[in-house]
Amino acid sequence: MNHPFGKEETASQKQLFGFFCECLRRGEWELAQACVPQLQEGQGDIPKRVEDILQALVVCPNLLRCGQDINPQRLAWVWLLVLEKWLAREKKLLPVVFRRKLEFLLLSEDLQGDIPENILEELYETLTQGAVGPMPDGNPRRESCTPRLSSEAISVLWDLLRQSPQPAQALLELLLGEDDGTGLCHWPLQNALVDLIRKALRALQGPDSVPPGVVDAIYGALRTLRCPAEPLGVELRLLCEELLEACRTEGSPLREERLLSCLLHKASRGLVSLYGHTYAEKVTEKPPRATASGKVSPDHLDPERAMLALFSNPNPAQAWKVAYFYCLSNNKHFLEQILVTALTLLKEEDFPNLGCLLDREFRPLSYLLVLLGWTHCQSLESAKRLLQTLHRTQDPGCDELLRDACDGLWAHLEVLEWCIQQSRCCKSLLNLPGQVSTVSVQYS
Repeated sequence: MNHPFGKEETASQKQLFGFFCECLRRGEWELAQACVPQLQEGQGDIPKRVEDILQALVVCPNLLRCGQDINPQRLAWVWLLVLEKWLAREKKLLPVVFRRKLEFLLLSEDLQGDIPENILEELYETLTQGAVGPMPDGNPRRESCTPRLSSEAISVLWDLLRQSPQPAQALLELLLGEDDGTGLCHWPLQNALVDLIRKALRALQGPDSVPPGVVDAIYGALRTLRCPAEPLGVELRLLCEELLEACRTEGSPLREERLLSCLLHKASRGLVSLYGHTYAEKVTEKPPRATASGKVSPDHLDPERAMLALFSNPNPAQAWKVAYFYCLSNNKHFLEQILVTALTLLKEEDFPNLGCLLDREFRPLSYLLVLLGWTHCQSLESAKRLLQTLHRTQDPGCDELLRDACDGLWAHLEVLEWCIQQSRCCKSLLNLPGQVSTVSVQYS
């Protein structure tokens, strides 16, 4: 084939594009993929035409020519990966709806025997309509702009959670989408899930026997919930209170450790914070006051009293859990709260409680606290007790710089104490004649 002089590269790119289209028509997918990187560097409208073709391959998988060993959905997934690489080189983002729709089609292959065909069609239509983009003007009534599922579809999803938790969770995650502030979360479905979870929690506490799979359905539904940084409405708060009550009920099949593992994911950070706030309110309403010294000063501020009581608990796991939720609900880092509590105890010269607070996990903070609290010591005796409590009992493997600084403070303290003792001796010698004359007068 002859090319015009000086335009060989353009003609070659057009010929490669034609070969790419011919490979697609014949179903030679490997050869077609091999052409994509070079076509992306083409000139003119060739890159735009190739990008449109890639999007069509992903959006319309049923029109692809497939062999016996691969179906249209799986082949479309291969082209989705190619399209993602293409858009990444162009510094573009793949539309969310492309991946979600294709993931739904792949997942529906394994769910055809568990979900009726009409319900699958309803779910797919809802998924397509619910992923159109951001909501206008940040409208708080997001549920009014999202298509609603029928009660039959919601019932089928709950039954699927009881029977096949993992496929059901994957399906619900697709339907709910991501709550990233743009309204992609399916709020009617989430509200329905919250109602079903609360209903199941009441059934667990009832006298009747619990149907099999209900506990797994609760865990699975909790894993799929989305919650913004600031939860909306009272339904989620009531849910957290009922979850906490169910976990604390004796003989309950729910386990708080597993429940928390279901909530600890990025999309549910607001729900974790709300559960922690509820937990802190219920557990630390009357914090235990027993400590190493047998008392907690009523003059302590509430946060300091709570942290001291929590870490005086002989059960470390319980103390850490309550402290985590307590600090989460107050938007404070637990290390900051520990240092504030320790400084409060130091100012009040409550050294027994201070030693108890820094006796276990927070022992490495002792040297730092000596330096932070040194200026708050009101007397030589309080300085000595501070060093005896936090410095003399430390392990030799602590930070050398801080340990050397505390050694220097102890040396200065010994020098100061020696000077005071010498001053007292000098004062006694100077007052000796007066004391002798006084004794002589009394003897006479």
